[in-house]
Amino acid sequence: MVFSQYSKSSKKRGFGKANIKSNSQKLPKNISDIEVKIHQLSSKGVGVGYISQQDKEKYQKNKVYVPNTIPGEVVRVHPTKKTGKGLEAEIIELVTPSSERQSPKCNAYLNCGGCQLQHMTYDAYLEWKQQTIFKLFQKSNIVQKEFGGFFASKLQQRRRASFKFKRTQEKSFIGFYARKSHQIIELEGCIVLCPELLKTKQIILQGLDKILPIGASLSIQINQYDTGSDILIIAEKKVSKEVQTELAVWASDTDIKRISLSYSGELKAYLIYQKSPPSIIWGGIIISPPPGSFLQPTLFGEKILQQEILSAYKNAKHCLDLFAGCGTLSANLLSQKVKITAIDTQIECLQAYKAGYQNFDQDNLLKVETRDLINAPVMSSFLNHFDGIILDPPRNGANEQIKQISMSHCPSVTYVSCNPISFINDAKILIKAGYQLKKITLIDQFSWTTHSELIGNFEKK
Repeated sequence: MVFSQYSKSSKKRGFGKANIKSNSQKLPKNISDIEVKIHQLSSKGVGVGYISQQDKEKYQKNKVYVPNTIPGEVVRVHPTKKTGKGLEAEIIELVTPSSERQSPKCNAYLNCGGCQLQHMTYDAYLEWKQQTIFKLFQKSNIVQKEFGGFFASKLQQRRRASFKFKRTQEKSFIGFYARKSHQIIELEGCIVLCPELLKTKQIILQGLDKILPIGASLSIQINQYDTGSDILIIAEKKVSKEVQTELAVWASDTDIKRISLSYSGELKAYLIYQKSPPSIIWGGIIISPPPGSFLQPTLFGEKILQQEILSAYKNAKHCLDLFAGCGTLSANLLSQKVKITAIDTQIECLQAYKAGYQNFDQDNLLKVETRDLINAPVMSSFLNHFDGIILDPPRNGANEQIKQISMSHCPSVTYVSCNPISFINDAKILIKAGYQLKKITLIDQFSWTTHSELIGNFEKK
C-alpha cells in the first residue's frame, strides 16, 4: 500500500532554504528504491534498518535511516543521501505497517521539525522513551536504589516556544524550522503547544506583518505565564526606533504583557512595551522573571520537579541552588524556612528572585550570587557548608562543578537534567567519589519527541 502522506512530492507550507549544509553526499534522484526492515529507533527517533547484501555492495553501506518508521515495519524507501554512518532515505510505501502505528494528530507533523514520534501510539512511544533511558544507565553500569516512576500526561502542553518569523513580498511566515532545514513550517493543528501560546503566536504574526519591513527575519521567544504572555524578539539586524514605537502602540491594543528586543549574540534585552510585568508564583512568592528567562516547558513537569525537591530538603537547614535562575526549584523551600543560597550567571534572574522573596518575607533566608558556574565553579570547601545541593545545569551538564561537588562532604545532591547522556557522565564522577544514586525519576515534558527530563538524588555513602 502506498501512503501519499509519505510521498516525495509531499508539499510543505512554509518559506526558506530547504536544506542545511552537511558532510553528507546527495544521491541521484533516479536511484532505485529499496526494501528495508526496520530493526530499531536511533537516539533521534529515526528508524534504522539493514539492507540486503546486494544493495550493500551497491551502496557500500549497511545501515539505512528512515524517519517516521517503527521497529518491525517493512518499508520501501528511496535513498536520498549517503553519510558516514549509512544511507538516509524517505518512505515510499509501508509494505508491512506496525500495529503500534497511528496517524499523526498534527497536520504539520511530517514536515515540522518539532516532533519526531507522533506516528507511534502513545503507549508505544512512552515505552520506547523509558527503555531508551534505562538502556543508557545499564550500559554505563549505573544502578539506582529506587525508581521514582515515569511521569507523563497526554494533556500536558508546552507554555514556552521559540518561533522563526520571516516577512516576504507575498506574506509573512511564523513557525518552526522543517527537519534539517531553514524552511519555516506554519503550524496547523499543533497538539504540543498550549492554546494560549498558539493564540499569542497568531497575534504576533498579525502585528509584525503590518509593521516590519519586507525581508525582516527574526526569532521570537514566548513565555506564556498564567498572568499573560512575555515576548522576546531576537533580531539579527538593527530594528529602528520607529519600528519599536509602532510595535509598542500596536501591543497596547492586545493582551500581551511585555515585548522586549535583543540582538543575536547579545544577552541584554531592551524593553519595547510593558502593560504590566508578567509573573509566576512559587511557594507563595510572586516573582517577575526578566525577558527571555528560562521557564520549565510545562506546568505539569515543573510541579513534579518542585515536589521532588521539596520532599528531599523540606527538613534541611541550608541548601545551595546552582544554576538557580529565578528560583524555580528552591523557592518552595523558603516557605519551609530552609535557608537558600542561589547562584546563577544571570544577575537579572537572581534580582527577580530576591525582589520577589523580599516582598514575601523579610527574614533574610535567601542569599544570591552571580557566578559563571561552567568556567568558575564553586569550590568544594564552600560546598561543605550545605545540607543539600540542587543543580539544573545546561544541556551539556556541569562537569567542572560536579568535580568540585564530588570532592565535598555535602551529604545530598539533587540533579535535574534534560539530557540523560550528560547526566550519566556527571553521575559517574559523583559515584566514583562515593555518592550513591538513591532515586531516579523520569518526566516527559517534551511529548512526541526524543527529549527527556530526569531528576536524580545522590547521597554520600
